Amino acid sequence: MIIKLYDIEQALSVKGKLDGSHLLRAEDSDLSFLAPIEYELTVTKSGNSLWVRGPVRATLSTVCDRCLEEFTFSVESDMDIELLPRAEAPAAQEVELKSEEMDLYYFEGEEIDLDPYVFEEVMLDIPIKALCSELCEGMCPVCGKNLNFGECGCEKPDTGVLAGKLKPFLKK
Repeated sequence: MIIKLYDIEQALSVKGKLDGSHLLRAEDSDLSFLAPIEYELTVTKSGNSLWVRGPVRATLSTVCDRCLEEFTFSVESDMDIELLPRAEAPAAQEVELKSEEMDLYYFEGEEIDLDPYVFEEVMLDIPIKALCSELCEGMCPVCGKNLNFGECGCEKPDTGVLAGKLKPFLKK
């Protein structure tokens, strides 16, 4: 959704849906949006800066990192970012960010497209290690069976492959 700066006197309420699937990158191939991203944002003007605040919700599907089964999960986040004109950005090539600057973004022109910020808010709330359940048993390292559906009957090695190869060096 594109908002025009001259439409904002003090505050502007923005409610909408965003198809996040067209913003996915090639490395997000395991991720899919099952429904549009929904948001209800308030854009508040304060001097040159704009504050964008409000809830963002999405339902996604991905593959479990332990058992490789596809599962569905929801993301619910409270967006709270500050936007400043690009002219106020630091001139240095490399700048150390302080914690209060982590939600600071810069814009150019008289219009702001909120879609990339809403999409980024969802992407930042996706867990690094996606698990279908905290109790996920994963896959058998010998035969590859999903252990969430029961034991496989394989004999489990006492140590991992690398640990077994390093064991002779520990005996010396």
